[in-house]
Amino acid sequence: MHHHRNNHPPVLAALIIIRTRPEYERRSIISSLALFTVTITGRREAAFDLLHARFDPTDTRADIISGLCERVPEGAQLLVRQPILPARRLMDIAGRRDLPPIDNQLIARALPGTTLLSLTVADEQLNGAGEAMGLEMAGPESTPLKRNRRAPEQAMALWSVYTQAFCRKPEARALIASFQAWRVLERSKPLPF
Repeated sequence: MHHHRNNHPPVLAALIIIRTRPEYERRSIISSLALFTVTITGRREAAFDLLHARFDPTDTRADIISGLCERVPEGAQLLVRQPILPARRLMDIAGRRDLPPIDNQLIARALPGTTLLSLTVADEQLNGAGEAMGLEMAGPESTPLKRNRRAPEQAMALWSVYTQAFCRKPEARALIASFQAWRVLERSKPLPF
């Protein structure tokens, strides 16, 4: 599919869901999520907002997704990562009709008026994009705790991948610069105790 470069959506929310195991495996549960929202406020300016939540094994998938959907801003486009299935898993499920829905499908059903922009991004690409923006990313050998803690950085990196791929270069540069300025301000805030 060929995309022409266009402007950043007025409101774009990048979602990262961290699970205890890959989504298609049994006993995979959601352990945290990050929703990074970018709202265009001027010609090349934006406001940023971050929601980061962690969950216990007792939190149900339905409750987590319902709570998430309540927090997606009205009129936002939602940027999600499409899970990458290993080839052996594709062979297992080929032709089956009884597959349970993936998180993205449940979110799409719960938010019928919201456009889901689904990107297939390998971990290496996401980590590279995050590191290029100066974010501390969770690597492949990271502990589950660190992966949960770094969900916001993954959401920011996912937004960066989209912005650099689908926005015109001057707009992408301006938005990334605006993001960097926001990060400096966020880091300078005192920690809430």
